[in-house]
Amino acid sequence: MGKFATTFGSSKIKPNKKEYKEGVKLGKILVKHGYNIKCGGYQGLMEAVSKGVKEANGECIGITIKEFNKRRPKNKYLSKRIITNDIFDRLKLLIKDSTILIAQKGNLGTLNEIIMTWTLMYANLMKNNVRLCLIGKEWKDLKKLKKLPIDKKLFKHLEFFDTLKEFGKTL
Repeated sequence: MGKFATTFGSSKIKPNKKEYKEGVKLGKILVKHGYNIKCGGYQGLMEAVSKGVKEANGECIGITIKEFNKRRPKNKYLSKRIITNDIFDRLKLLIKDSTILIAQKGNLGTLNEIIMTWTLMYANLMKNNVRLCLIGKEWKDLKKLKKLPIDKKLFKHLEFFDTLKEFGKTL
């Protein structure tokens, strides 16, 4: 099956927005570098990434949640869809076997995926070679958490990139 990359991002980004176009580019870049992609499987950036993957003749697996499927339209660009019972099962499948996890612009769901993955990395419950990459200047605000009474070493697990181009140079 090859190597996997997982993408996290907002379901609210519309196709006419800059972020959507960047999601399409991200999908193409990942396929070019030999990745099979997993995403949340819905609209917005998940759709954008899977569209880029499809245009680059790659494979994109959407990991969805049974309850959400009742109220969200299907993503027509997915190669395969796996339906889970809840958010926890979904995240387990999203991160399983992935060597790179990438977050673009998002909302509470994206932040939840980042925090849960980051916690698993910090607790040494994931492979050591997994990268957690945050694309977009807005993610740099997470560094403000260093002011909280938490272990500063946990920030070694995060990679910040202002732009998709900057991120792409690291593949």
